[in-house]
Amino acid sequence: MVASTDNEKLQFPVTGINRFVYDYIRSLPDLTGKVVLDIPAGDGRASHEFQKKGATVRPLDLFPEFLKVPGLTAKFGDMGDPLPLPADSVDFVVCQEGIEHVPDQLGLLNEFNRVLKPGGTLLLTTPSMSHARARVSHMLFETDLWRRMPPTERDSVWFSEGRSDRIYFGHLFLLGVHHLQTLCSIAGFETRERIRTQLGWTSVILGVLLYPLLALTTLMTYRAYSRKKKDIPADLRKRIWWDHVKLNLSGKTLFCKHNFWALEKRWSGEDKRRELARLVDRSSGTESRVE
Repeated sequence: MVASTDNEKLQFPVTGINRFVYDYIRSLPDLTGKVVLDIPAGDGRASHEFQKKGATVRPLDLFPEFLKVPGLTAKFGDMGDPLPLPADSVDFVVCQEGIEHVPDQLGLLNEFNRVLKPGGTLLLTTPSMSHARARVSHMLFETDLWRRMPPTERDSVWFSEGRSDRIYFGHLFLLGVHHLQTLCSIAGFETRERIRTQLGWTSVILGVLLYPLLALTTLMTYRAYSRKKKDIPADLRKRIWWDHVKLNLSGKTLFCKHNFWALEKRWSGEDKRRELARLVDRSSGTESRVE
């Protein structure tokens, strides 16, 4: 209750994805001695929650002057550039509603991996393009909401006013869950938890109605592709492809308006490249390891 009052005093929004992020951070243990990177920090809503947990927070944003958390100062940070932090220097990265603005999303995830300590946590939220309503809307007009036009140069381009002539984008790079999962894996992250977010009741209705067809086509695709790719070891098919089957049929995927994932830095960038090379070797029928 006190936390809600604090947010109201600072005029932080308590609706939508925000309340789920607040609740998750509040559920964490004491974070004294931990370092958190918040990008894009915006008004500091996530930074404020981490600050109350005792963490040292490093807020970065295109517009650092928007931060309004007492005792914190944001610095300029562009998610399209290398992060101004040394490698293995932070325990948490929180990227709330940010990755969908970035053209080079894999590059951004690689930067998150670089600055996180081994075993560090990435908290990532983004509007979902995989809930049932968004899937139907995309089929009809390639948009996430049938009352909204698809991305255009008028609505999807923002500028950093007064700072430079560089172009910054709106929700031009929204991701489906499978694309997001694969990018995170390539960048060296392992999904620790997918947190339930706000339900979209249109998605619930559509998802329930379409679930039998969705389940049937998903399983048929998995079976057909497994038969076609018999050269790929069964354990790899199960570990990678079956995970995507479960992700496709998950209630959190089909019914929730946002993706909210807690990811762990499992591999460094170099180690992940070796792991990917090993997977390719196994898939091609060789067992050679990249040293």
